[in-house]
Amino acid sequence: MKLFSSIILAAAVAASVSSCCNNSTCETVPAAEPDAVSAIRLNVFYTLKDGVSTDSVKAIADSLVAASRQDAGCISYDFLESTTTPGEYMIIETWENDSLLDIHSKAPHFTKYVPQLQELGTMTMQRFEVEE
Repeated sequence: MKLFSSIILAAAVAASVSSCCNNSTCETVPAAEPDAVSAIRLNVFYTLKDGVSTDSVKAIADSLVAASRQDAGCISYDFLESTTTPGEYMIIETWENDSLLDIHSKAPHFTKYVPQLQELGTMTMQRFEVEE
C-alpha cells in the first residue's frame, strides 16, 4: 500500500476542486455548464476507532479496492494511509458517472466490505463533480 503524507493528500484534494490559490492571489475558475461533468470524485476520510488493528482494516480495504477497481465506470480507487496521523486514512474514488457509482454502491463487495469498515472506524465523505 502506498503511503502519502497528509500534505500530499491535502494537495490532491485541493487540486480536485474548481479554484486555485497561491501566495497572495485567489482566483475562482468559472463553473462549467452542468452537462460538462466528466466524472464524479469521492474523498472518504476514515478514522479508526480506539483499539482497532490497522492490519484488520488494511485487509478489508485491500479487498474492497481490488473488487471496486473491476467495477464498470471505475476510473480510479485508492485507499491511502496518513504518514503523520496514525489511524487516519483516505479513500479516493473517481467514477465515470452517477449511474455507475450507484451500481457500485449496490455491488456485493461494497455491501460486504463497507459495513465492516464502518464497524472499525468512522467515515465522512466529500463529493466533487469533475468538469471537462
